[in-house]
Amino acid sequence: MFEALKEYQRGVAEQLQDQITSGTLSQVNLFGGSRYSLRMSFALETARVLSCNQGGDDHCSCDSCRKFRNLTVSNVVIISQRDHRSVIETSLSTFERLYNDFSRQFVIQSIRRMLLQYHPALLSGTQTQSQNTAAALAGQVNDLLVDFARMEIGNASQAKKAVKEMRSALKGLFTAAKKNTTVTISQVRALEHWSGQTSMGDGKRFIILEAMEMTNSSARNSLLKMLEEPAKDTYFFLISEYPNRIMQTILSRVRRYAFPPLSREAVGTYLQPFYLHDKQYDSLESFFLEGGGMDLSRATQIAELFVASIQEQRYLQSSEIASLLKEVDDMQGYEFVLKAMLESLRRVMPSRSLLALSSLVNTTYNRAQLYNQNNRLMLESLYYQMMEEA
Repeated sequence: MFEALKEYQRGVAEQLQDQITSGTLSQVNLFGGSRYSLRMSFALETARVLSCNQGGDDHCSCDSCRKFRNLTVSNVVIISQRDHRSVIETSLSTFERLYNDFSRQFVIQSIRRMLLQYHPALLSGTQTQSQNTAAALAGQVNDLLVDFARMEIGNASQAKKAVKEMRSALKGLFTAAKKNTTVTISQVRALEHWSGQTSMGDGKRFIILEAMEMTNSSARNSLLKMLEEPAKDTYFFLISEYPNRIMQTILSRVRRYAFPPLSREAVGTYLQPFYLHDKQYDSLESFFLEGGGMDLSRATQIAELFVASIQEQRYLQSSEIASLLKEVDDMQGYEFVLKAMLESLRRVMPSRSLLALSSLVNTTYNRAQLYNQNNRLMLESLYYQMMEEA
């Protein structure tokens, strides 16, 4: 139980194992910590163990565990804000390079984590045209994934063809999918209806909600009612990078688990199956962002250009700003650039100015996410506000 994850987050693994074994695991759990610290992996593994009728052994081959390994499960719903594109593109590039069982399984799990957001439980009731389109495209991607799991891949040419087909199908889905900040009120109502339905046998249901701190007030209040008295055999896993921003009434109803960033050694161990030779990464985030096509060096350089301008109180030319914003837009690197700006500010700004500027960055970005604002306009406006604040 949790053996494959213990070398990365031993404390959390042992805590969960003890609670499951003793029957004391809470129905409402909060996995808090930095991104790429394997919070989602632990949530899914906990769901697998609880769903298994044979004790949750790591190598169990029961029907339920087989479904969890390919994530062809119907008792799990995920609502996530994470960057699926980078992870999926990294998985496809890895399969194109290695075309072995590990890389195939990595593709399947990476894509299915995203597809669980199109669970039938979330598609009940009236849907908009864009939602119907995205759901239909998700179905097509899933059908292609079934074929992908079965096909014989014997050489690089076959792998390249399979990846090309998958990328083509995913492109349509990424375009059609509307990015929500996180849980919406309609989704909470759908989840409430789903969890309240009578299940066949004694099957358990699992609801994984990510970025809870970004949920709007209506959704939070409705969700609170579900967390106060969770339905029988329904487990919630709330995943948050900033758990202290979650409303206190929700925090009082969860059991919290802290996920520290992975050590450099743990990152190296995790990346061993990818056969990167001598290439090393400080974090899984850097690995996946680079694998997704982001030029991390250039993104960091852009962040430092903005910070240097702010520090020197020298306004960039409008044409230069437009050029930099286009680069960030093309690489979809707004969040990374903002984080790099904060890191650069910590090195060059006095503490008093740093506090005000850091608060401005966090507030502006959170507001943009919450209200689904245009990121390009957000960063441009933020730059001018920081010039005035510094």
